Order: sequence, then structure tokens, then C-alpha cells
Amino acid sequence: MTINRKWRYLTLGAGWDRHIVPVYEASAGSGRVPLLKTLLTSICKNDCKYCAFRSHRICHRERWEAEELVKVTLHLWMRGKIEGLFLSSTVYRDPDYTTERQLEVLRILRDSGYDGYIHLRLMPGVDRSYIREAVQLADRVGINLEAPNSEIFSELCPDKGEFENDVIKRLEWISSEVKRMERERESSRFGYGRAGVDTQIIVGAVDDNDLQYIKVSEWLYREAGLRRIYYSGFEPVLQTPLENRPVCPLSREYRLYQASFLIRDYGFRTEDFIQIIDERGFLPNIDPKLALAKKNPDMFPVDLNTASYGELLRIPGIGPERAKRIMEVREKKRIHYLSDVERIFGLSLARAISPYITLKDRKILSYT
Repeated sequence: MTINRKWRYLTLGAGWDRHIVPVYEASAGSGRVPLLKTLLTSICKNDCKYCAFRSHRICHRERWEAEELVKVTLHLWMRGKIEGLFLSSTVYRDPDYTTERQLEVLRILRDSGYDGYIHLRLMPGVDRSYIREAVQLADRVGINLEAPNSEIFSELCPDKGEFENDVIKRLEWISSEVKRMERERESSRFGYGRAGVDTQIIVGAVDDNDLQYIKVSEWLYREAGLRRIYYSGFEPVLQTPLENRPVCPLSREYRLYQASFLIRDYGFRTEDFIQIIDERGFLPNIDPKLALAKKNPDMFPVDLNTASYGELLRIPGIGPERAKRIMEVREKKRIHYLSDVERIFGLSLARAISPYITLKDRKILSYT
């Protein structure tokens, strides 16, 4: 077994009956969750410019048989090596054929008594009937968006379908099915899209900017009802049209995640970020919430005893849980001094947020 960042590789069996199984340590609110993360097949008919498995690239190809993947998944799950399956695929033959093969795995798993977590990535252009069954069987369902708009999508994925019809519309269908099955979730231990809808976007594969990703992220969260957006910083692959393009900086990917969470969990909007984006449309390489606080000194200091939930969320260092905690504490006792804040959050955080809040035992600081 080797370890590389969030990946572990387990060897099952021996000789000809041997599998090298990728286990991914997914991040969750409770910590790391080990998932068997795999493609159903790496045989693909598409020629996406960034992909290691594009049809015209010479590389080793593999394909799971449904019974084989089910056997491995059940083996690892029953022995506590994994808590779930993350199943995606390249497009083999066509979207419906590929999705039918994915769903075959899920059907056999559920019929075998598997009630663990399943995260399923569907194919662009898949028929709605398959989407309906996918939501019934899986806990989280999504389709890779790949790009922030149709122009970049067409450039990166020239034969993957139409951006609006084959990707955006399908994401909306998934969200609709998840909402429609809310009642079924209450009486089931698994499935019915209980973990929501997600997507993935590639960042930096072509000439783009952060504003494009912020705009589509706000739409995906607010209008399409997605639960999570994953930003995948571009890394060039040999023998692809983009092999000489530079790697997307990790710092850029990180700042987009921060902006994404501010939109999803804090109520920030695109117009907020426009204040700190440069003339090329890029975020500064600092916490965007801190950058916005410095850009808007008139919003501070905030009185913790009277501020609304939304105003509390604007304070750097205060998230949803801490804002709710402040509102609970102030119902019993007013917050006047740094010692009051220390009692709630500890010394380090109290001092970090003190420039942004009204306290009787400190001078008002400058926000330049």
C-alpha cells in the first residue's frame, strides 16, 4: 500500500485474481471518509483536450465488470476499509449505455444489502429516466460541468455535447428529482439523493478568470440547488493538446473554494467579489472575506449584541456556527469586553476578530 495525498491503494487477492483498488480519503464535516473511488471504464469515445483518457491518446485502458466491482466494494465495506463508493466513468459508446452500466453496479449493490454511501457521477446528455433511477439508488449525484461557460466548454470538450442542454439541463433535472424524492428519503436508510447534487469544474485549462467561476458558482448554488462544487486545478497531461500549458496554481484553486463557500454558506454574491477582483477578473491571493472587510471599512466595527446574523457573517473569522453561538450567548448576557469574547471563542480568535467588533475595553482600530 502506498500513500499519496488523499489516496491509498489496496491490493486484494493474488496472482491473476488481483485488484489494485484506489481508496480516496474524502473530506467531510466529521473528518476523512474513505471511499472506493474509481471509473467504471477508462475506454472513452470523447476527445476532451485535457483528459488522460481522451480517445486519441495512447494509454492503458481498463473496464470493470459489474459483478467484479460489486464484489470488491462489498469486501472492503464489510471489513471497514471503506464507507462508500464514488463511481464515475468515461463515456463508453454513448451516455445512456455508460449510465446503464453504472446503474447495474448500484442495483446489485443495493440488492446485496449494501446500505453504505454512494456518490455517482453521471454522463452529459443522459436520459432523464436514468437520472431518476440514479437519484433513487445513490446518496449524491452529479455531472461534471468542466467549464464556467459554453465557450470554454466547447473549447475543452468539443464532442461532449452542448453545455446548456447536455450538462446544465441535466444538473437541473437531478436537483428536481432530489427535491421530488424528499418524502422517500425519510423512510430509507440510503439513496434518494440525501447528500444532494454536486459538480466539478476544471480551472485554468484555457484563458479564463475567477469572475467567470464565481458567476456560475452563484447560479449553481442559488438557482440549480447544488450542494457542492469541486474546483480542479488544471494539470497538463503528456500527449494531449494542452500538454505545454502551465499548471494552475494551488492558491488559485484554494481562493475559489473560499469564495464558493462564502456564496453557499454566508450569503455573499457576485457583486461583492467584483469589489476585490482585479482588472483581469482575478481574486487577490488572500482570504476573500478579509479582502472584502478591508475594502468596506464603513461596515465595521460591529456590535455583537445587536448585529443581524448576516452582519455577523461578514466578520472575518466568524462562520455560521460561531454566528449562531454569538446569538445564543447574547440572549442570556450582553457581550461588552474582550474577556466576554474570549470566554466564547478562546483568546486567539477573540483577538483576531477584535478589530471588527465594538468592545468597551479597546480603542476603535483603523481599517485602511
